[in-house]
Amino acid sequence: MTAILGYIQDMLPYMMIALPGIIIYRLIYNKIRNFEKPNLYHEVGVVIFCLFMIALFSQTIMTRFYTGPVVTRSFSNINLVPFRVFQDNYYAITELNYWQPFIINFLGNICIFMPIGFLVPLLWGKFNRFWKAALIGLATSLFIEATQLSQVRSSDIDDLWLNTLGSMIGYAFYYFSNKRYPQLTQKFKR
Repeated sequence: MTAILGYIQDMLPYMMIALPGIIIYRLIYNKIRNFEKPNLYHEVGVVIFCLFMIALFSQTIMTRFYTGPVVTRSFSNINLVPFRVFQDNYYAITELNYWQPFIINFLGNICIFMPIGFLVPLLWGKFNRFWKAALIGLATSLFIEATQLSQVRSSDIDDLWLNTLGSMIGYAFYYFSNKRYPQLTQKFKR
């Protein structure tokens, strides 16, 4: 739990710095697009989505101020073996009685992408398809993993499918929310 709180604590400064810029950008964007009365629900949702993306990138690709474990740049830091995460987590739990890799690497990679699968179709109707949410999750994850190849971070093929699964679960939450509360979800569309 302290590791998760540490990640959140590391994200907050990035989010606080970005918030005024995001709000100013949205005001200018709406003025240029001649939206006289912007949809407040949509605008709040877009700001939350942008803050989430800043938080995500701050922990995955902004390594200038990275304070986590240092990984040397070598091909040993690249996992191209699919589903190795199961073997690694099984070993950590059964042999070492260490649950943090399961919580951070397995559940964390799923949970961190759920907002993408939920917020993208909620805010932009043209992405209201399961395959689109999955593709956006996969593309975002692929961008992060490709960027990490040139940094002092490791890159893992399992992150791709775990992140994509997270965006698909996020879309499922959106889908059922939209079925149950369609008037509420429609408020967030432009």
